[in-house]
Amino acid sequence: MKSHVGLPLSVRRIRLMGWLGPAGFAVSLLAGLSWAGEPVKIGSLLADPRGYNMKLVNVEGVVTASQMNHFIGSVSKLEKCVQRFLVKDDTGTIDAVYTTLCQKETPIVEHGDRVTIEAHFSGVLEVRTLTKN
Repeated sequence: MKSHVGLPLSVRRIRLMGWLGPAGFAVSLLAGLSWAGEPVKIGSLLADPRGYNMKLVNVEGVVTASQMNHFIGSVSKLEKCVQRFLVKDDTGTIDAVYTTLCQKETPIVEHGDRVTIEAHFSGVLEVRTLTKN
C-alpha cells in the first residue's frame, strides 16, 4: 500500500473511494463538515478565539442591543438587511452580524429577545441562521 502522507486531501479522498467504494467516499466527505452541535457559552468563545476561529457554533442568549441597516445590492438590485446586535448569556456578551434579504419572514431582533444562533465565529458571530425563542 502506498503512503498518503503529503498528498492533497482530494487525492486521498479519491484513493479512499477506490478502497471503500461510493459509501465510504460519502462518509469521508461528511466527516470534513463542521457541525454546530450543542450551544457554546460566549465566555468560551471569548477565552479561546483562536480555537473557535471560523468554526460553526451554536449560541443561545438574549439580545441587549440591535441596529438595522438597509441597502440595495449593486449587482442584484435586491434589498438587503444587515442586523448588528449584542448577544448576552451568563458568561459574557458578544457582537453578532446577520445579513439577509429583507423579506416579511426575516426575523428582526430587538432588545430583550431570546435567540438561538448558528454562526461562524471570527471574533464576532457571523450569523447563518437565527431563531427567536
